[in-house]
Amino acid sequence: MESPITTDLAARAVRATKIYGSGDTAVTAIDSVDLDVKGAELVSIMGPSGSGKSTLMHVMAGLDRLTSGTVYVGGQELGDLDDDDLTRLRRDRIGFVFQAFNLIPTLTARENIVLPTRIARRTVDNAWADQVIGTLGLDNRLEHRPTELSGGQQQRVAAARALVGRPEIVFADEPSGNLDTTSSGELLEFLRRAVDEFHQTIVMVTHDPSAAAYSDRVIFLRDGAVVGELADPETDSILEALKTLEHS
Repeated sequence: MESPITTDLAARAVRATKIYGSGDTAVTAIDSVDLDVKGAELVSIMGPSGSGKSTLMHVMAGLDRLTSGTVYVGGQELGDLDDDDLTRLRRDRIGFVFQAFNLIPTLTARENIVLPTRIARRTVDNAWADQVIGTLGLDNRLEHRPTELSGGQQQRVAAARALVGRPEIVFADEPSGNLDTTSSGELLEFLRRAVDEFHQTIVMVTHDPSAAAYSDRVIFLRDGAVVGELADPETDSILEALKTLEHS
């Protein structure tokens, strides 16, 4: 019998399985994955291409439905929700940062940042928004449109958009993948600060050991299954773990 989710968990997967197709063409993207994410924790998910990293993130974020098993955000089992309720949960309780910035080109940086909060018909907490914007160094870029911003600035706008609504958890899919070394470091430093100072919870998919080194834990996937975990990771220890997994 499944143990009940505890209140200190921001998200949980229990025997999560996702199969695409059927019969001879069926592909198991994730296979009976168990994963607990504590509040105010930064967890990275790593593994080779096709290991199921993005699929696991998508089902935990309510962007895709499981074939079997259960996933929770807080104490809410996502499988219990219809499509409308799932949409509301993603809007109200989850933040997203994608490799593609997904900014609206006709809106200014400020308008992009507050858009999800406005769509949800919630009042923007201006003091909190100013703190996030200031921390990300966007104060003097707020009236610029995305085409007037560098890639690093656009990704920082996307990160601010994810955090301004104070979501319970943020899911980030290769958030530094399109950035140069300096911009990547700035973004990852901010995500780390968001956990340490703002008590944000973040689940990040990445292939980059130096990005994963900002995490509290790294979860390793292979062929859709969890095959290892590393606490208090450093770049060298992540590289060593990846090499071990490749040869095991």
